[in-house]
Amino acid sequence: MGRIEPTLRSQKASAPPRSRRCSVALVMAPVVLLGGCEPKETKILLEPSQALGYVLAQEAAQVAASKKQIALIEPDANWGPVSTAETAFKSALAKQGYSTLVAKAANLGDPMRRGPVGLKAEDFFEALQKAGGAGAIVSFAGAPCLARGDVARLPATHPPILVVATATLGNVPGVRSELVALGQLLDTRIIQLAVIDGSTEPASTGATKADLAQLVFSQNYRILRRPD
Repeated sequence: MGRIEPTLRSQKASAPPRSRRCSVALVMAPVVLLGGCEPKETKILLEPSQALGYVLAQEAAQVAASKKQIALIEPDANWGPVSTAETAFKSALAKQGYSTLVAKAANLGDPMRRGPVGLKAEDFFEALQKAGGAGAIVSFAGAPCLARGDVARLPATHPPILVVATATLGNVPGVRSELVALGQLLDTRIIQLAVIDGSTEPASTGATKADLAQLVFSQNYRILRRPD
């Protein structure tokens, strides 16, 4: 899993970026075919968005620990159907004994037109209020677009926040953020980690679906983590 590059760590900021930095990319993920790993040489069809959901579920379960409910911030119905990334995430969590709660179905704007697109501050804070007892908050609606004055509104303590900031969630667009903006949110300890587009050193393949998911994830995504 990747960490923030030194250039991000050096760009400390006292406040997160304004909403105009939020943007969306309308690129749909390809399908990856992996084979030759199971005993009978059967092939497994695994999309990058499904691998994203699986790996993100492992990260969320790790930070949530004994709290068995994960709160979600997701795009509302105007954005499209529930994404394949979110569906895979919920399925992987359920197999580990975790449940999910939609804390906010957010209006992210219209991805087909020009104009501000992203997770608004009011929607973000509403989700924080509803998810106070959750083990973690996972945003499939991208990173929150916070202005300078919004920082003071953050509660003293809140569940760890994990953000998906990729161009696509599989069958629907995602909401990307500038690396500097994500670095500021991480450095100010507002979010715990962010998943972005890119690739990391591929993991060795094995015979299980988990091994394949990690491999496909590493070929398509990176994780930026909050500094220790």
